[in-house]
Amino acid sequence: MTRVGLIEDNLDFRAEVAFHLRRNGFAIALESDGSGIDAQLADRPCDLLVLDLGLPVEDGLVIARRLRRQQPWLGIVMLTARGSLDDRLAGFEEGADAYLIKPIDMRELVATLHSVQRRLAVPALTTESWSLTPDTLSIGSPAGVAIALTATEMDLLKCLAAAAPEPVSREALAAAMGHTEPDFDYRRLEVAFSRLRKKIETATAGESPIRAARGRGYVFAAPMRVVAQ
Repeated sequence: MTRVGLIEDNLDFRAEVAFHLRRNGFAIALESDGSGIDAQLADRPCDLLVLDLGLPVEDGLVIARRLRRQQPWLGIVMLTARGSLDDRLAGFEEGADAYLIKPIDMRELVATLHSVQRRLAVPALTTESWSLTPDTLSIGSPAGVAIALTATEMDLLKCLAAAAPEPVSREALAAAMGHTEPDFDYRRLEVAFSRLRKKIETATAGESPIRAARGRGYVFAAPMRVVAQ
């Protein structure tokens, strides 16, 4: 079940939104006015976030900017009374996947959350870990499926594992592939990750945890440990 965080300081409106989301099959993992949001999200992680902007403690744009950096796989839907073009552009620049303006029909909010979820292919949250074993050039899924890797794929995954949960820049990943020249064709990197994603998805019959972090590189959006043998 998809877990939604709801950051809204108006108690009545927050209760109304939570009611409609629960009726439509979402689990409300978090209800907050924005205070102490980082610690709350660490304790109760979410797949999607409905975020007001005019919050009393910290502006929603600041929260979105920080969360986008910390959790690039999180789906962020801004729901606010700020409706000007400049406000909407600022929202998208700070990391919104969708921007909705109050007042709103709850059916539109539900449809938007489903759309963002499909677009981002948000996986179910899990505390189980993937295991990366350099000595055998393999990665193991949480279900125990072993997937053989090429040396290049191993180098890329080791970079992602070392930086997690932060994304790794395309430049650093290219260097891990042995390329530092300024005219490196980054389509080669995209092809390498596309093949790796397909390999993981074919072997596990599920979604690959590898995500593109918009404008920043790539991230492995699941727990992963490196196994030394």
